[in-house]
Amino acid sequence: MKKVLVYVFTLVFLLSCQKSELEFSCNPVINAFVSEHREELSGITANELASYDLQLQKAIFNSWDYQKKRNAWIDKFNYVLIHIPFTESEKAHIQTLIGQINEDYFLKENIEKNLEIRSRFAAEWINYSINELGWSKQFIAFMVYRLYTDQTKFNSELSMLRSIGTTTKADSEGDCDCNVSYDFCGNSNCFSRGCTISTGCGWLWSMTCDGCCY
Repeated sequence: MKKVLVYVFTLVFLLSCQKSELEFSCNPVINAFVSEHREELSGITANELASYDLQLQKAIFNSWDYQKKRNAWIDKFNYVLIHIPFTESEKAHIQTLIGQINEDYFLKENIEKNLEIRSRFAAEWINYSINELGWSKQFIAFMVYRLYTDQTKFNSELSMLRSIGTTTKADSEGDCDCNVSYDFCGNSNCFSRGCTISTGCGWLWSMTCDGCCY
């Protein structure tokens, strides 16, 4: 399986993002890999997920059932509450978020039905994080746009992005890897492109992947 992953990582930036009916990723190589190994990947933990390339992380997450998706985020928040020295106000803010993630939060029909309500909550939660708690956009991204429990892994991702420049160029096409309304692209921005995957980007990876970072 490791050899296959090397092959995936080699090709991930070489394939264009296209309008398609691919289920887990708009990159056909990643989509095929996750489809083929879906049963095996359903058994990995959130910590194990963090060892994969970000685009593969999102595709694997998309292949999980709604209960495993919820458990992954709840476990992440409970972990950071224990391991990061938050203030009482910060802890309460995170608990408010946990309280929003009910048992059916990641059911597809609920995501579609409650999109407006969730978007409004996300905007209010993020605004409070910035204006009242003084959190940086980078730390907010670590909290709600990535499943990492270890900040050093997120920092490593950012270092890699800085070393290669922007993930895609404005005059070229790349993988559909972000949500144009709520997401984080490092020093780049998320712009709409000709691709859509129903979930896996943005707020708690519950929003559509409808743009590319460049």
